[in-house]
Amino acid sequence: MPDKLLWMKERLNTLAEHKRTVVYTIILFLVVIGQYCTMQMPLELFRYTRQSVMSMLCLLGFCGAFVLMCRKKGGRADTLFAFLMFLNGLTNLISLVRGVTTGYAGVVEYRYLSLSMLIYGSTYAYFYLLYPIEAFRPGWLTLKRALILYLPTLGTLGLYLLATRIFRVTVPVIDDWSDLTHEFWNVTVWLRLLVLFYPMFGLAIMLRYRNHYREWCENNFASMKDIDSKWLGDYIFANFVIIYSSLVIVFSNNPRSVLVHNIIFLLFFLYGFHRVYSRKNPYPEGYFRASMNETKAVVSETSEQDHKYQSHFARRLPEYREKLELWMETEKPHLRKDFKLTDAMEILPLNRSYLSRLFNEGYGERFYQFVMRYRIEESKQLLLSRPDLTISTIAGMSGFSSPSVFGRAFTQEVKCTPMQWRDRETTDN
Repeated sequence: MPDKLLWMKERLNTLAEHKRTVVYTIILFLVVIGQYCTMQMPLELFRYTRQSVMSMLCLLGFCGAFVLMCRKKGGRADTLFAFLMFLNGLTNLISLVRGVTTGYAGVVEYRYLSLSMLIYGSTYAYFYLLYPIEAFRPGWLTLKRALILYLPTLGTLGLYLLATRIFRVTVPVIDDWSDLTHEFWNVTVWLRLLVLFYPMFGLAIMLRYRNHYREWCENNFASMKDIDSKWLGDYIFANFVIIYSSLVIVFSNNPRSVLVHNIIFLLFFLYGFHRVYSRKNPYPEGYFRASMNETKAVVSETSEQDHKYQSHFARRLPEYREKLELWMETEKPHLRKDFKLTDAMEILPLNRSYLSRLFNEGYGERFYQFVMRYRIEESKQLLLSRPDLTISTIAGMSGFSSPSVFGRAFTQEVKCTPMQWRDRETTDN
């Protein structure tokens, strides 16, 4: 029985480590099932349900945008998300009004591979790209750069107009897959399909800079508690789900498929509003104003002394390491939950960029990993010397933000749980 309980506990720990992957898989499964079920709904039930969901989206969009814009500490990323919510509320309001006046609730007509629908979706994907760009690289996004990001869609639309208006290419009527196959080599069909690639382009940009964002945070903070990198990962996944549901709408030729699309937006904005409202920006103000590239941003930050200080820094690296280790052993700043990279300026005459290099070049690890090692060593001492303490108490006394963070970090480093390690060390001794 103990072996079976241990096996179950290990499986649960494995699931906990990959819980986001599990949740994402379940969400995708529910979306696929939901798309299938809603496309079989009676038309009247579909219309009633969709109008209800759109009404909620309209209310949520306007109210959420108003609350975010009224925040005193909201940055540009918050403003962009507020704009997304307002845009969502506005388009749903237009759809509802159109539904009342014409009986057809929609900003565009949901027809198979409709160009207007593709442009509408591509423009929406563009606006959804702006928020993570500003969150990952605050200050980089200017009006000029924002327009450049929209050039792929504008270029494709321009080529489409050139082909149809100047070269008089016939635009075929496509209502299903057989028509698409038959007219596949028509240039207007290719241009319409090309518009579909723009959301993928946005996803690629988000994924590229997401890992850079987390690396930067780990180079500057000893705790990721207030660094909401997980929300930005959820945002990227949500965009993937939205793109999938959009493709179902584009190729299904069934207007009922849009209901799940609306429900996805409703859940996304409910969750997103909460996360954006509580999210904190870890970067210094204007850090990426000159460039979206982190290396160039660091160079611009240190340009005044960079050339003269390079050799000086390398020569004194052993001395800086010695001072840092002595400080860590005597003052134990890692026990503070809010310990961050710039706190090391108390004992070292270095700016933030050179402090980050101290850990990367001097220890071959990020600041976050460096501090985590000290916290784990502190927890080991407490586990052996204070068997009366609970895991939660030891986590707090060691500087960890929560018992769960402590458990994950300890298990990843030592390859067993804190309790298993204490039992093993006590038995061996």
